[in-house]
Amino acid sequence: MDDAASILIVDSNAGFARMLKESLEQAGDYEATVAGTGREALTIASETSFDLAIVDLGIDPLGNLDGETVARRLRAGQSGLRLMLIPLEGDTLPEELGDLDVQGTLSKPFFLPDLPELLDDALTRPLKKEGEQLQVPEPDAQEMEPAVGGAPEEASYTFSPRADRELEVLARDINADAVLVTRAGHVLAGAGQLSSENLQALADTISQAYHLSRKTAAVLGREQTHFEQSVESDEYMLYSLSIAGEMLLSAVLPPDVTLGLLRHQMKRAARRLHGLVEE
Repeated sequence: MDDAASILIVDSNAGFARMLKESLEQAGDYEATVAGTGREALTIASETSFDLAIVDLGIDPLGNLDGETVARRLRAGQSGLRLMLIPLEGDTLPEELGDLDVQGTLSKPFFLPDLPELLDDALTRPLKKEGEQLQVPEPDAQEMEPAVGGAPEEASYTFSPRADRELEVLARDINADAVLVTRAGHVLAGAGQLSSENLQALADTISQAYHLSRKTAAVLGREQTHFEQSVESDEYMLYSLSIAGEMLLSAVLPPDVTLGLLRHQMKRAARRLHGLVEE
């Protein structure tokens, strides 16, 4: 449980909060703490750091601490804290929360098997404001085009030795031919059966896909804050997602894999790898 994501649940519905906590901890990738009031949540957060807070906007506003106030104070106290809010109705947040950087919503009721994927999405979604979990910068202007042909320039970031073990475990767990971490066309780490030459060829392809997605978002007037893509054929699947910015985790594996389970395992690995980046 050392690598488990720490979750703070703020909900005055004790039964729902307990069910949420038990569901998360049974998944094995999360450690959950429950607060029944806003004041209790703020007290707990003043003593313990969390990766994500799930805050019900409809909590009992004891002492004028409604859900919105609690969410804002939690973020003010922990700038790297990701927020998942439970709306009062449906999955739409009120307009007055438009200035608050929220990584996800959880509507009531929800389909319990979807919970891990929803949390993984929130835990891997970048914070718009600078925080502790976003220490890997975006590539500078010289790195905006993928490296195709010729020897790539030296990558700026590497991983601690633990990253190799993480990738080996991931490759085994998802039965992958190869898993690799890339940035701007550079292979930072890899595991599996492919040669270094083939890994580099994959890195070039993945970088091109990332930049094409980014350019498409720009044409549509949007900002690409997270990259996730799967390319399938009758013989293989190539799945990639962001660790941070242009640093991507990718896997090549058989096409019959269950996509939902793959996404969950890849996002869990991406969280762990994000903590192993060395400048």
